[in-house]
Amino acid sequence: MNKEDLLGVLQAIYEQSQASRTGLAEKTGFAPSYISALVADLRRRGLVEEGGRSPSRAGRRRVLLHVAPDLAHLVGIRIGRANMRIVVTDFLGKVLSLKKIPTNITMGEQHVFNLIEQEIGAAIKSDSLIKGIGIAMSGVIDRNSGTLLFWPKVPGWIDVPLKRRIQNKFGLPVVLEDTVRTMALAEEKFGDAKGRNNFVYVVVSMGIGAAIYINNRLYLGADDLAGELGHTTIDERGELCSCGNRGCLEVYASGWAIINRIKMGLQQGVHSSLSQLTENNPDRISIEAIVNAAKVGDQFAHTVLWEAGVHLGTGIATIVNLLNPEAIVLGGEVPRVAKNFLLKPLFHSFRGRTFHRSVSNLKVLVSRLGGEAGATGAAIVMAEKLLPEFL
Repeated sequence: MNKEDLLGVLQAIYEQSQASRTGLAEKTGFAPSYISALVADLRRRGLVEEGGRSPSRAGRRRVLLHVAPDLAHLVGIRIGRANMRIVVTDFLGKVLSLKKIPTNITMGEQHVFNLIEQEIGAAIKSDSLIKGIGIAMSGVIDRNSGTLLFWPKVPGWIDVPLKRRIQNKFGLPVVLEDTVRTMALAEEKFGDAKGRNNFVYVVVSMGIGAAIYINNRLYLGADDLAGELGHTTIDERGELCSCGNRGCLEVYASGWAIINRIKMGLQQGVHSSLSQLTENNPDRISIEAIVNAAKVGDQFAHTVLWEAGVHLGTGIATIVNLLNPEAIVLGGEVPRVAKNFLLKPLFHSFRGRTFHRSVSNLKVLVSRLGGEAGATGAAIVMAEKLLPEFL
């Protein structure tokens, strides 16, 4: 049996989660008899299983195929500035275990590596089916070499060979990907982006980033840098950003910007219930605390959230006018926690800056996936890389 054709069908089944033989013939252009022979071979190898049925136009229920869930298990890790999330998934992305631990990045690079190695080691020891490791991280990444080139707002993390260090330690395949892209992949597989061909996933956390899907494919750009929404300019003479430019969206609408604005206001004596929370410790201010203050009528907290929403709406208007997507999915801590405090001004802002026809059918949704989405997406990236190894 032709190995290239086997891989093409295996990848098609994996991409669709479930597929019928008839659907595979339509997608690949292969004759139905040849598809049946390829599927039979994949089933003999234990790569594909049957499960479930779907109705067809002729009224006959089609048998559905899926990649074997226990073909391999994967470790997925999302390394954030505050916390690290570690999942073990089956080959289809089902989370089998989840752990969240503080990153403590102020303790240095080696401390973080020790945490990573400790958690991966424990996972491998308890699960012999683990065959690969996916790592998600925010920052500028060289995906080919698996090197973190730069981690914004985290001093000392420059040209860190994450992939090589982890691969040498455990002898398993490792992939490094940007967190926004792994979160978007999880959204495309399991969330509100499932079944959508043209959408943009926007993460608003301590930073702002985006993943762009065009015709059901992630758009990377010529230099693999597409999606830096947070570093689009909304004020040419604005505040200085960590990237070196002025007036970036991230300076006005990110979680970091919201918290910083609150801190500066309190230092200047602005009246707010949040001043009681800090008790001379500004680090106690979080997005959750700001939203809770707004809920009980704190005008300063409400104003800061409103202004961030307006700025974010300006950035999203640029996406809508440029790409005309069918959906914008908002992920990350800020929209998940702030919800209508952010969404109401966001809608007001971007609707006034876009063509009416562009937004008449546009869906703007807040992701319903949990904080493990980035780690789960990293495991899925690894699974996609591993598929050819089974043939």
